[in-house]
Order: sequence, then structure tokens, then C-alpha cells
Amino acid sequence: MKRLIYLFAVIGFISLNSCKTASIVQTSNEKYEQTNPNSIEIFLSKKPDRDYDEIGKVSSDKYNGFGIAKKSEVKIQEDLKKKAASIGGNAIINVTEDFASISGIVIRYR
Repeated sequence: MKRLIYLFAVIGFISLNSCKTASIVQTSNEKYEQTNPNSIEIFLSKKPDRDYDEIGKVSSDKYNGFGIAKKSEVKIQEDLKKKAASIGGNAIINVTEDFASISGIVIRYR
């Protein structure tokens, strides 16, 4: 019986962590044309020297499926870039990381 309770607890924990989805939140009322994901810059520690407007926030899960297999850093960056490009971004700044995801602020150059 204890094993069964333990099993359900583990499945519940994995399910809760796997339900977190990657997201795009547009914070600007402006609508921009989609940009090329390959042109998106990711600033991990500094900010761009150009003037910009913040237009949204993107995040990407660090794990596939049920939180078991970790995505590669390249795959996570590709996810972030695709999402930023879909709302017309030019770069991602203020990149943060928690247990399950990586997120950042999408900017558009003026």
C-alpha cells in the first residue's frame, strides 16, 4: 500500500511539472510583422546599445514530455527565438532561469 501511495505521489509530481507550458505574452498594443528567428539576438548579461521597446515575454520548458528528458541549450534558444520572432522581436534580454523553464523579455529596436 505504501508503494502505491509513493507511486501516485511521484506520478503527481511529474504531471504537475510537465503541465507547465512554454508561452508568449505580448505586452505591447502594437502589432509587428514577424521577424526571422535566425536574426534574434539573446543578451544573457548585457543589454543592447541601441534604443528599444519591450514588446513581450517568452519562455521555454527545459524538459521534454513528463519532465524526464532535458532539452539541449540550443533547442531552448531556438524555441525562445521562434517565439520572439513570432511577435516581431529583434532580441531577448533579461534572461532568467528556474527549475523548469527559461524566460526573457522580447524587445524591438526603434
